[in-house]
Amino acid sequence: MQSLFVSPPHIESPRWQQAFPSARLLSDESELPADVRGLLIWVMLGDVYSLAHIARWVAAGARVVGLTQAEDPSQAKQVLEAGASGYLHYLAVVPVLQQVSQVVEVGGLWLGVDLMRQLVFATANIIQSAPEKIHLDMLSTREQDVAKAVAAGKSNKEVARELDITERTVKAHLSAVFEKLNVRDRLHLVLVLSGRQ
Repeated sequence: MQSLFVSPPHIESPRWQQAFPSARLLSDESELPADVRGLLIWVMLGDVYSLAHIARWVAAGARVVGLTQAEDPSQAKQVLEAGASGYLHYLAVVPVLQQVSQVVEVGGLWLGVDLMRQLVFATANIIQSAPEKIHLDMLSTREQDVAKAVAAGKSNKEVARELDITERTVKAHLSAVFEKLNVRDRLHLVLVLSGRQ
C-alpha cells in the first residue's frame, strides 16, 4: 500500500521517509492524485478541514491515519468517527510507523498505547456494572481469568504477575480467547464482554 504524507512543510519528520522510502510528502491535499483508492494517507491534523478531508478520502477508498502534535482523546474520537483507521503522534519512531501501516493495511485500528489504555479503563467499568451480560462459558477457567484481567486494562506483564504464569502463557491464553470469542483486539474484547457488540 503506497503511503502519502500530507503535512505543511514546517511540520515534517525525517522518520516518515525512513519508515517508507517510497512515500511521497505533500504539502497540500490538492497534490493528492484524483484516485486515492488503495492509498494510505497520513494527514497532519491541524484545522477543522482535516476531518472533512478524512471522511472524503475514506469514502473514496483510501485508508487514513491522523497525525497529531499532541495526542488528545477527544481529537482521536473525532478523527476515528470521520473514518480514520489510526491516530498517533507525528514524531512516532520508525518501527511504530511501520507497525501502524501493517495494522491499518489488514483493516485494523491503531491508537497509541496511552489512548488504548484510557479507552480500556473507561469501558472496563461497564463489565463490572453489568456482569449478567458476560458470557464466558466457552472459555477455560484460566482463559476467563486472563480475559477479565485484560478487559480490566492490565498489560500482559501485569496479568502474568497476578496469575503467576509467564507472559508467553498469557499471550497463548489471550490468542485462544480472541479466537473463541471472535474478537480482534483488547478493546473489542471489552466491548464483547460488556455485551455491547
